[in-house]
Amino acid sequence: MTTALDLATKLGDEIEQFPLGQCSPSDDPDLQYAYSAGFRDIARRFVGAVKRIGDPELADLVASLNLDVPPYIAHAHDIRSELYVVIDALREASKDPNYGDVVASNSAFLNADLLMGLKAAPKGKFDAIKLVRMCEELNDAYARGNYITSVLLLRAVMNHVPPIFEVKSFKEVVAQSGRSLKSVLGRLEDEARPIADLHTHMMIRKSEHIPTKNQIEPYKAAFEILIAEVVARLEVDQHA
Repeated sequence: MTTALDLATKLGDEIEQFPLGQCSPSDDPDLQYAYSAGFRDIARRFVGAVKRIGDPELADLVASLNLDVPPYIAHAHDIRSELYVVIDALREASKDPNYGDVVASNSAFLNADLLMGLKAAPKGKFDAIKLVRMCEELNDAYARGNYITSVLLLRAVMNHVPPIFEVKSFKEVVAQSGRSLKSVLGRLEDEARPIADLHTHMMIRKSEHIPTKNQIEPYKAAFEILIAEVVARLEVDQHA
């Protein structure tokens, strides 16, 4: 994270210092292209570094930026004005001595200790290697602000684990759980799954929206409890 943070900060300085003011839409087209293309290259590197920091809030700030357009000077000026907001947030965050720990906590959809417990779970009737990879990729996608991938992986895990609970569907996992656990896991089935289905099955429209952090974050606790139950089941199966 430190390397990405340092690089993003350095590139933020370059974005602010880039001499866009020396070129305007009335200048020679070749000159406009040179300035705007050069600026776009720095902006792309900056956005990539920001995403690698793993801070979902910073990732949200750059998620809507469109850098895949022809390099027009007017667009370069617009992009820089939007990047100023990201740069300000980045500098404010980097002044916090606890920022690294906060990012590590907030950027993980599944707590690191639970993920380690899943990796260490004994192999008996079930092999958890694919489940571990799903959880690792979910954490990575969530940290980078890739929420379409995140919500689809969340649903994939729900579809993957029922045999561990000796049933065929996640709905049955919920139904057979005790009262408190049923209430928690029911949120995944009744709320998180429809969100995933919405973004999977809805056909393209004239106006679209993409999933946000706010749509998936409320299910972190329920997902962690699910994985904790999975680990417990795997450990019981080992000694059965």
